[in-house]
Amino acid sequence: MGVGLARWRCALLALAGALLLELSAAQSTDGGRGDLPGMKRDIFDQMNKAKNNPGAAREAKRPECPKSDGLSPFTSLLIYQKQMFVKLNASDEKCVRLISIGGANVSALMAAARTCGAAGEWKRRVAEELSALYFVGGWDAWPKAEGEPIEVETEEGNFSVPITPENYENLKDCWARGCTCDQAASPYGKAVGLSLLLICLVGIGYDSALVGWKKFFGKKDKDKKEKKDKKEKKEKKEKKDKKGDSSDGEDKSSRKGQSEDEDKDDEKTKDDDEKKDDEKAKDDEKTKDDEAKAEAKEEPSVETKKDS
Repeated sequence: MGVGLARWRCALLALAGALLLELSAAQSTDGGRGDLPGMKRDIFDQMNKAKNNPGAAREAKRPECPKSDGLSPFTSLLIYQKQMFVKLNASDEKCVRLISIGGANVSALMAAARTCGAAGEWKRRVAEELSALYFVGGWDAWPKAEGEPIEVETEEGNFSVPITPENYENLKDCWARGCTCDQAASPYGKAVGLSLLLICLVGIGYDSALVGWKKFFGKKDKDKKEKKDKKEKKEKKEKKDKKGDSSDGEDKSSRKGQSEDEDKDDEKTKDDDEKKDDEKAKDDEKTKDDEAKAEAKEEPSVETKKDS
């Protein structure tokens, strides 16, 4: 029984500890003073609330931004790689990096621009609706009327610049193109563009020169080549004819010599045959003489036998 009570006590203590941790985690950094009636809440309070309750933040619809007063302290503006470059006067040679305006730094302005309105238009709000961003971000340094100055800090120092509708209209037309700021033209992109242009010009010049050369000098070269080809063909034909004549003469002389040799061989064969016939005739006559002599010797012996 005592063991069961001890377990229940441990479970209750663990549950109480978990509740205390959850409550302390949900506590805001200002000790809850921001939730008191009449306390002013800025954009960072809203971000902390959304962070502590992400489900509600997803369900809540993005609020619309307040309407701009149509005034701006800048004559030119460029937003590039999470930085802002501005001109405070139209006569300035180049845009300079903006650090803060009226106590609000660039990062805070960009964060405020992402909390209201369409998600993909935060750059337009930074360029055209600075007064609205001041209201959303909880800053109070924005001038109340046209022509009043506002403190601007750039990389070149601090300046007091009036806000005017002329600057606003100028920014409205040019901020998306960089308003002639040098930072909008990347040096690498410019180098690549110039290289491509140079290659195109060289290619066009080469093709034009080649076409012109063929037009003015190609015909002469073609005529020379045709004459040369005709001459070579004619020389080849003459050589072939000469070679044929010489081969015909050689054939005739060889045939003549061959016929003479054949005649000589025939005469020699004829002489040999005649010699053989003469020798044969002589042999026949000699054989006949020998037979006659033999018969003459046999006849006396026969007669002698008869007498005896």
